[in-house]
Amino acid sequence: MSPTKRYSNDVDCELAKRSIWLVKVPRYLSELWDANEGNVVGKLQIGAQVELHTAKGLIHPKPKEPTEGSSSTVTQPEASEIPTEYSFILHDVKSQTMSVLSEDKQGLGADAPIKTGKLAIEGRIIKKAECRPPATSKYMKMKLAHIVKNTQPKKTVKMIEKAAVKFKPVSVHAEDMIKSKQKKDGAKTYRADRDVLRGALFKAFEKHSFYRLQDLQQLLQQPVSYVKEVLQEIAVYNTAPPHKSLWCLKPEYCNYKVNAQSE
Repeated sequence: MSPTKRYSNDVDCELAKRSIWLVKVPRYLSELWDANEGNVVGKLQIGAQVELHTAKGLIHPKPKEPTEGSSSTVTQPEASEIPTEYSFILHDVKSQTMSVLSEDKQGLGADAPIKTGKLAIEGRIIKKAECRPPATSKYMKMKLAHIVKNTQPKKTVKMIEKAAVKFKPVSVHAEDMIKSKQKKDGAKTYRADRDVLRGALFKAFEKHSFYRLQDLQQLLQQPVSYVKEVLQEIAVYNTAPPHKSLWCLKPEYCNYKVNAQSE
């Protein structure tokens, strides 16, 4: 079943025989009428010539907001530039049958998006017309300004004489270089006494029997090359499982541990 439901299967045909003109008007004029919906927007004078006179004091539409991807508002004519008189060019409708069908959703409330409103035939089109503004120099000037504004690029390139920023981009900052050096050589740049470092290593092995070189360097806060140099004097590097890539004390130093904790 289709998600759209009918308000009623009946179509109101009471006004089906009413005569209607189908009129093509300039966009700015239709937007002006939309902004004054419910009010009198002008008077149509029908005689030898059909003319339209717009009402005075109409509310002019606000500039439209830019759509996604654009950077400027849609240009609209100024209120003083819009003509107030228009002529109609009429055309007969031959070999065609056209009617106006309307849909009223006022009684649907919250169901308006999912239901079809009440349908009615408003009349039969008997004339086609074109609403033409006067070919005055004022109107031509307005249209020219309108075309020029709408053909301008949405985004433009602006040339500057000097850089707007005071700092030039660099691939590696000085702070990053210092941190990288500290990470490689250890947080401290000075070396502790060899005996002090050796004693600290023995104290570390009292807690655990196996260490990675990186863990000892972070624990003792000494350059990694210096830790490895002293470590080679008192420990051995395991190259086979189950303690591969770990350091442990040499057998002759294992009795050095005091209150050693078994792993």
